[in-house]
Amino acid sequence: MSEHGVRAAHELVSDALALLDRLDEQRDWSADSACHGWRVHDVVTHMGFFFNFISDPGLVFPDNPSGTSERLNDAAVRERAEWTSRQAADYYREQSAAGLATLEALQGEDLRDAPLEMLDLGTYRMSQLSDAVAFDHLVHLTCDLMQPFGPRAPFDVSVSEAIDPAIDWMLAGLSQMNGAALHPVLERPLGLRLTGATDRTFVIERSDDGAVAVRESGDLPEDTATSSATDFLRWGTTRTAWRSAVTRSGDPAHVAAVLDVIDIV
Repeated sequence: MSEHGVRAAHELVSDALALLDRLDEQRDWSADSACHGWRVHDVVTHMGFFFNFISDPGLVFPDNPSGTSERLNDAAVRERAEWTSRQAADYYREQSAAGLATLEALQGEDLRDAPLEMLDLGTYRMSQLSDAVAFDHLVHLTCDLMQPFGPRAPFDVSVSEAIDPAIDWMLAGLSQMNGAALHPVLERPLGLRLTGATDRTFVIERSDDGAVAVRESGDLPEDTATSSATDFLRWGTTRTAWRSAVTRSGDPAHVAAVLDVIDIV
C-alpha cells in the first residue's frame, strides 16, 4: 500500500494547504489543539518538520536525550514555537512540496526496500514512509485540529483515500512499538475488526520467535475487538479511551488486557 500512501499524502497535503488558507491570524493559530501541549501553530510546524526529515538527509535534529520520537517532535516544535504564522505556513508549504517529491522517489526499485531506523518506532522500509505521512497527517487533521476534539469546525479531509495507508502504518508499527508490552498479555490470538471508512480484519498473535506479529486475515479468533476505523485512529494512539469505541467478543478481560497496552505513534 506504499504507493497508495503517496497518493494519500498528496491528497492530505492539499487538504492541509486549503486549511492554512482559512486559518484566522488572531483566533486559530494560537488555539490549543487536541494534541496535548500543542497549539494549531505547533501541529502545522510538526507536519512540516516530518516532511523536512524525509526530504533532507542532512537535517540537524534538536537535542533529544530521551532518544524517543515523541520527545524529538516536541523539541522540534519548541524550536519553531516563536515563528510567525506566516513563517509556519511557508515552512509547511516548502517542506511538503519537497517531501512529496521524496516520497515518490522512495517508491523506486533501488530505494523502496532499503531499511530506515526510526528511533523507538522501529525499522521500516523506505517506501513505508508514505504510509507514515498518511497516518500522521490524517490523525493530526481529523483528531487534533477538527472538532469535536480540536478547535476547528469540520473541514474536508481525504479520509477515504488515506485511511488504508494510515492503518497499514499503525499495524506495521504495532509489534515494534508495543511488542514488549503486548507479549506478556497476549495469551492467545486477538482479532481486530475495523469498519466504516474501510473494512479490514487482522489477527494479533505471538510469533514463533517469541515476538508479536500482526497479519491481515478474514478468519478471526473468538476474542475480537471491533471498532470503526476512524475511532481506531484515536484510541489506537491513546487520544481517547478504547472502551468508549470498541465492542468486545469472546473473553472481555483478555481483549481489555491487550487493548490497554496499545499506543501507536
